[in-house]
Amino acid sequence: MTKFAVAFHDGLVAERIASLLRESGYEVIRTCSSADEVKRTFRMIQDGILIAGVRLRNRSLDEVAADLNEHVEILCLCRPDQFAQISSEKIFRQALPVSRTVLIAWADMLEQLHYQRMPRRTESDREMIRSAKEIIMEQKQMDEIQAHRYLQRLSMNLGQPMSKVAERIVGSETVKEQE
Repeated sequence: MTKFAVAFHDGLVAERIASLLRESGYEVIRTCSSADEVKRTFRMIQDGILIAGVRLRNRSLDEVAADLNEHVEILCLCRPDQFAQISSEKIFRQALPVSRTVLIAWADMLEQLHYQRMPRRTESDREMIRSAKEIIMEQKQMDEIQAHRYLQRLSMNLGQPMSKVAERIVGSETVKEQE
């Protein structure tokens, strides 16, 4: 499931939008009011969808968008007279006020776009991940789900794709805690 983050200068607005998304079945992992919070969030989850206002506490949405990777879809909700403040072509725009129906339609569309843009693993990458999980399961006495989560956590901590981390594990045949 695609993860959403909601960021507005006004925390109450962020919570209202997050509540609407949650009520419609979307996974909203965090509401933010500053650019730093948004950056930390997407450093942690690596990809997803950001719904935000045109300006956060300490930076514009354009500046935030420049710091996020290409696997983050962005929707700006703002007044029509604020559209000119957005120059990034990777930011979608929707005029406020916005109805629940329109917001959910945007969420659906962004989720589909996000899925289409995400890179797919090759068969060799999948096999490498399977082999790494087997090593983790054996050395750490974990089941497959725990090993997968462990590998994901290593991947996020190192800021590398799971397949690259798996390759390192398989290459060394051991799982090192410092990874």
